[in-house]
Amino acid sequence: MNDTTARSEQYRGFTISVTPQKDNDDLWDFTYHLQRAAGAEGEAKDIERSRTLGGYATPETACVAGLEVAKTEVDNLLRP
Repeated sequence: MNDTTARSEQYRGFTISVTPQKDNDDLWDFTYHLQRAAGAEGEAKDIERSRTLGGYATPETACVAGLEVAKTEVDNLLRP
């Protein structure tokens, strides 16, 4: 995996895409994007976030962390 390779996963009706990004001190962080198809309300849900804390040793580790953070956000969005 290189710094421009995104990793995608389906989770609870959302597509999560995580892209590792080189940060300070040769460490890795991530940007994630959540997308959900248009639902009953007629509009798509599209959210993008970046994380600038943490600093991971490899892009793979940054992707795994990004997926976990994004899944937590999806869980919070779906909470009644």
